[in-house]
Amino acid sequence: MPVQIVDDDDLLVSKFEKLSATNINDWNACMRHWWYRRVEYLKGPQVPPMMRGNIVEATVCAVMRETPALISAEDPPEILASPLDVEGVPDRAATSGWPAQNISPIPTDLWPTDSDTFLEWAFARVEVHLPVQKAAEIEKFLDEPQRIGSADQLDDENMRQMCRSAIELHLDEVERCIASNGGPNLDAWRRGDNRPEWPAPDGFPPEWKASHPVAQESGSVTLLEAWEIARPWFVDPEAATFSLGTTHPEHWFWGEYDLVYRWTGVPAIVDLKASMGNHDRSHSYINQMRTYAWLWWETHERNEIVDDLRIWYLGASAVKIVEAPDEDELQQIAEQMRELYRVTYKERSDNIEDYPMEPAPLRLFEPGGVPAEPAVDKNPLARCEQCNYQSICPSMGLAETLPSQSTVTIDRIERLITPAVELQTRVDICGEVAGLSGPNITEDGLDVSFILVQGVDRIKVSNTFMWKPRDISRRITNGATIRIRGAQPTEWNFVPEIKIDKDSAIDIIEPLDADGEEITDLVTGASVVGRVMTIRDGTWVKNRSGSGKPKWRFTMHDATGRIDVVCYAFTVPPTARSVRPGDEIAILNGVYSEFFGRPEIKFQKNTRLVILKKAEG
Repeated sequence: MPVQIVDDDDLLVSKFEKLSATNINDWNACMRHWWYRRVEYLKGPQVPPMMRGNIVEATVCAVMRETPALISAEDPPEILASPLDVEGVPDRAATSGWPAQNISPIPTDLWPTDSDTFLEWAFARVEVHLPVQKAAEIEKFLDEPQRIGSADQLDDENMRQMCRSAIELHLDEVERCIASNGGPNLDAWRRGDNRPEWPAPDGFPPEWKASHPVAQESGSVTLLEAWEIARPWFVDPEAATFSLGTTHPEHWFWGEYDLVYRWTGVPAIVDLKASMGNHDRSHSYINQMRTYAWLWWETHERNEIVDDLRIWYLGASAVKIVEAPDEDELQQIAEQMRELYRVTYKERSDNIEDYPMEPAPLRLFEPGGVPAEPAVDKNPLARCEQCNYQSICPSMGLAETLPSQSTVTIDRIERLITPAVELQTRVDICGEVAGLSGPNITEDGLDVSFILVQGVDRIKVSNTFMWKPRDISRRITNGATIRIRGAQPTEWNFVPEIKIDKDSAIDIIEPLDADGEEITDLVTGASVVGRVMTIRDGTWVKNRSGSGKPKWRFTMHDATGRIDVVCYAFTVPPTARSVRPGDEIAILNGVYSEFFGRPEIKFQKNTRLVILKKAEG
């Protein structure tokens, strides 16, 4: 099966700690690059070529889903749209709502009878789908805070030619199917008995047992039959992003195939590339395809070996054949993947110095993924010059330009600045309990709140919204003296308070053993200066509400390290719209918070954002 979905509740590992082909490519290119992207979660820029790839693939799949036996050249693009469940996955339980079963076939004398007329129909369908897919991608691009460039850089004719190249390459497969008289399952297919558990999207329900309208009773396979039989599995055009991947049996590796041909009885995996293939990525694509062959083997009880791997470089109308691994090589890949998972996630070091700045050589290629001569760039730092993280990585020397200051003067007022390395969002604090509520046992931990008293000083203590504490002494009562380990000092409506979560603990102590922070000395926030690296959440632009969910979240760096920042609905400053990666900004009067164990600065009503220097270009 090309799809193996595992519910989040059943995952054996965190969905944020899985290997993938692109994850491995990052590691092989440079371990420090991998650290920035996979541990610090610094996203790279979104550029028009990424849009182009999504547009071309979606258009090609939309056309390949259709058939001229049911769909005319002029029919609307949504005519075969699949019903989806609440997760955005094609609804496999739906018996109605699948459109193809309710469409009357077009008269047979209007069906294409040769490749030329078939291509005429397919190219006409490209013209129907391409504008729709383009508009959808542009809308997503305009909502992307990491975008660089403009949708005007998209070349419609270039994308059109790429789509046509893919259709022609697929029709070559259809011709091979005809030459093999439909393959080994022709008779079963004609009876409606050969539909896989995860069929190729075709507008019919997944469990559709009836014969297809183009199925003949006997005789040699026809062109339209071969089009149906040879159709590869691909991601349903309506499905949510990354919703139809496949997961390793132990859940620590995830991948999503582009095309999987199955008509011969032996799977062939094809990757679509909306490019010329004359770039370094053509090297990593080879490893990616071999990894897909290993993933298929692992997810089919190590019984099915893929021996046909292809890359379609649509910009060059070229097919690159990748040597498929045999069983011994699959065993080696399995060992390599397991070891890589161990060092990158299962037993990962949290010391950045364990991820050296040792970039792999930049490989050179001609169109079609053909190795160039010379095959490697002679500059050992050629990869670094293209890296999204060169401004913070010491390898290029640009990290020396990161902000490093103890004060900033704004509106003639000099303000103290806290460097990233000195942000302290966890403290130990002791005191007496008053006004105790709980602790009450819930699914997520212990629900508790109380007032911590130190002499005449008081501060409210309560659990965080996401993670509740689990380590609280059962002897906690009003009047008890306690020590809170891993308390989070913060503010709410300008009032200092303490939050506790799964990384906090509360112990009963003797009054004479009280130590740690004083309530009057608690630091609940800071002002910081840094260079914006990644804007991860800009949903406030479209959905501004008081729901309490993050609406604007980004990461910046100063000379000492990273600073995560979050704004909730009504604290998003007006200047947020103009902030872009590379800008140097000051955040004044932020309060402390944490996100998945990472210290962050949170905006409150009087927090101010000032752009100190706009990024060049």
